[in-house]
Amino acid sequence: MTSSDIDPPDDLPERLITAIEDRSDRELRVIIDYAQQLLREHPSITDAIESCLGKELALVKDHGAYTIAIVERPDETGEAHGPFAYRVRWEPHIDDEGGRYKWHYLGKVNEDAGGDSDD
Repeated sequence: MTSSDIDPPDDLPERLITAIEDRSDRELRVIIDYAQQLLREHPSITDAIESCLGKELALVKDHGAYTIAIVERPDETGEAHGPFAYRVRWEPHIDDEGGRYKWHYLGKVNEDAGGDSDD
């Protein structure tokens, strides 16, 4: 395979980019198959959200590298009820198998915004 003009994603480790850039088509297909198997083994984002105590899933929007989750706290009232937005992303463990979902709080969702946003 020859050098590519494709820019690798910013969030890929350099050692991974180096390891796959010069692979043959057959080797790349094997890598893709393996990566898809790994993805199927991750707990689903819906299960991960629903397993958080005290949170109820209102909306999940997949953006590829991350997911936006809108959650509510059904046991709370007023401002503490939500809804709240989070960016959720799978982070594999570096030195062993597995990983975890990492949650980044984005803020309270303004329900008075008057429309749906697609981003």
